[in-house]
Amino acid sequence: MKKETNERRRLVLRLAAEQALALPLSESGYWFHKDVRDNFYFASHLFAYVAEGAPGWSEETRKAATDLSVQMLRQVLALQDQNPDSPMYGHWPLNLGADPAVAKPHVLPVELMGGLLILFHERMRHALPAELDSELQAALLHIYKSGVYRHPLASMHHHEAKHTALKLLLGHVFADEALLREGTTCARRLLNHVHTFGFKEYGCLPWHWHWVQAFTSVWEIVQDEQAHKVAEELLEYLWGLRAESYLRGAWVGPQSRIWPHDAPKDTNTPHDYIQFGDFPAPTAFPRLEGAALFSYEVSEAVREAAMNRQAPCELKRKIRFAGADETVESEAHTYAYLTNDYALGGIWERRDEFDNEQLRWDVSLPLDTETAALGVNQLYFFHPGAYYTPGDDRHASSYGQVLLDKDTVIAVWDVPPDAEAVDTLVGCLPKGEWHFEERSAYGKLGQVFAAVHLLQPLSVKEQNDRLSAASLLSNGRNAVVVEAMRAAEAEAFGVFTLEDWRALAGASDKQPAFEDGKETLSVAYTTRRGHRLQLTVRGETIVQRTVDGVTVAFDDYTIF
Repeated sequence: MKKETNERRRLVLRLAAEQALALPLSESGYWFHKDVRDNFYFASHLFAYVAEGAPGWSEETRKAATDLSVQMLRQVLALQDQNPDSPMYGHWPLNLGADPAVAKPHVLPVELMGGLLILFHERMRHALPAELDSELQAALLHIYKSGVYRHPLASMHHHEAKHTALKLLLGHVFADEALLREGTTCARRLLNHVHTFGFKEYGCLPWHWHWVQAFTSVWEIVQDEQAHKVAEELLEYLWGLRAESYLRGAWVGPQSRIWPHDAPKDTNTPHDYIQFGDFPAPTAFPRLEGAALFSYEVSEAVREAAMNRQAPCELKRKIRFAGADETVESEAHTYAYLTNDYALGGIWERRDEFDNEQLRWDVSLPLDTETAALGVNQLYFFHPGAYYTPGDDRHASSYGQVLLDKDTVIAVWDVPPDAEAVDTLVGCLPKGEWHFEERSAYGKLGQVFAAVHLLQPLSVKEQNDRLSAASLLSNGRNAVVVEAMRAAEAEAFGVFTLEDWRALAGASDKQPAFEDGKETLSVAYTTRRGHRLQLTVRGETIVQRTVDGVTVAFDDYTIF
């Protein structure tokens, strides 16, 4: 690992260790009850920081940190079901409830935590107290004997990726050649599948990182040549995906699964910071996991793709949704337009994802800007659906259609009258300079200008980290047009200030044409590039979706 990359890794390790020391202990002796894994993640980083010397800490602090981390690690290990006759043998509870001692085991924790336990044990064994070393060995033996990882490939998703990594890791630890071969075969099948059909968990931030961490653990410690090679190829692929959707810490384009720490601001950033370091270091770790325990470093090709984008570009990707039997059930097409100052992206087809957490489209700003320092770095509107709660700008409904063209998006909603649906669009606007009118908003967000036009009136309320927007549906209908422009480009139009931008983007000939007809809802808009966009719907049926009179097609969309 290069010196500067390792310095960033050590900084993340220190920051995570400091956060661990500052965490309040509950009466049970755990930091976290909602997710047992978080106790292990923070304790392992705290222990590792001391094992690496803990520069800047006093001897007293080092001893206290070691004692605390060892205590926490032993408590977590003690929760494993170690009864061979139990149907949950080898598993840990997930939510500890009021009394961790009686918390029921769950299938999830062992998937990623099991691999990171192996990595931690291999890396830190020289510094482990004898009791903890023995208990870690016992826990790993119970995982191995339980067969919790013996799941066949079926869906080709993150769960199976982690099971595959466990096969490889356990095969290495217990010198099980048959398990190593099985894991290598599964890993090769996963790699071939994503190359053939695309990565179905597109922009799926928690699970993308789980793929990365699972196979990084394999790369770090499994010495078998074939296993190491396929892990390296998978990591190059996964980081290649990350690089093409990267904008100085921000994820670009649509996401199939988002948590509150992913939208409307990218805050799960330690892996990006360690590898790229072109935005401020993270100050909190909503998903610490194995962030600073790895020595893997991305290739120069990945680094170049992520950090040295020379000119604005379009990403047009096709995903064919198939399982292990390779039967294609459906296709989807993702789009992103990236510049050095912002990106706009989305997915053309609405998809139901787990817990309805798809983010259909947004404008993303990089994390090294003043705008991001003030709060959120994503701009989008959506129609709330299942699981939506006010203040949590996620969980869009199944309604709506989109048209994406470089730095412009049109989104329309024509909700059936008999649908049990809310009557309001929700919008999220980053902080900056804004000028609001009845149905429009004009913003200067650092080096980016943005214009927002709605069919229905707009209301805005300032929050701590964002401007929360709302716009009522009328007879189930509403529509929005968003266009962005780099400040450097805007100068050619005589635009230097927000007032200049409002005059340009708010001119009468720049306004979208909304037609709220009896049968159809239509939006026509001419972009600053002179592209004539037209999106017309009847309910959820697309009547017309054209750019300069040509129907949008996906012939040039490719699988990555």
